[in-house]
Amino acid sequence: MYDYYGIYASCRDAAWRCQIDFNICSLPVKVHAIAKRAGIRIIKNKDVSELRAGEFGVSINDGYQWTIIYDDRMSLPESRLVVAHELGHIFLGHEYRYPISRFAFTNRKHSFEREADMFAVRLLAPAFVRHELKIIDADGIAALCGIPMSVALERSRRMSVLESRSRYYSSPLEKRLHERFLPWITAVAGREMRSELDENSEPEPEVTAIIDSEHPY
Repeated sequence: MYDYYGIYASCRDAAWRCQIDFNICSLPVKVHAIAKRAGIRIIKNKDVSELRAGEFGVSINDGYQWTIIYDDRMSLPESRLVVAHELGHIFLGHEYRYPISRFAFTNRKHSFEREADMFAVRLLAPAFVRHELKIIDADGIAALCGIPMSVALERSRRMSVLESRSRYYSSPLEKRLHERFLPWITAVAGREMRSELDENSEPEPEVTAIIDSEHPY
């Protein structure tokens, strides 16, 4: 089961709470795993033909269970964003605040759709991780977080503001999440450092290997 995070002051805090509750400690965030643990079904639209014109995904409550349906013709980064957006509707408790039980991801944005957008990008691309790894360019953010380039570009612009403020870890939630992510961040940073050293090192002299034909591996 899952809790509703609408009581938190911002979509940012709600995304952090979700990451903590579902033990997220690495990127890219596995949105399908979150949904499965929360008892939320995820279905491709090709299997049910539920999406209407202009819809990329929907979350529907039949009174017993939430179901997320997404347009499976999209790229993987796009479909991940749509699923995260629909999780935002559910975890922010939008059905308690708005008299509807069907939320759709479209290009037309109502207030609750913008809230779901904010939840999704903060769930998929936590700023403190990008800060620790010094990944602030759009290409790096898209690759690290598994999000569309259009969203990565917006996150890159936002990172410039956040870096100038340098006010990370002012929230207890962010501090807790940083502790969860720290082993993974350390491992990734170590791999990147070794890769840079390998690129800058002189090539080793070529050595002809003698292979035992009976045990080549």
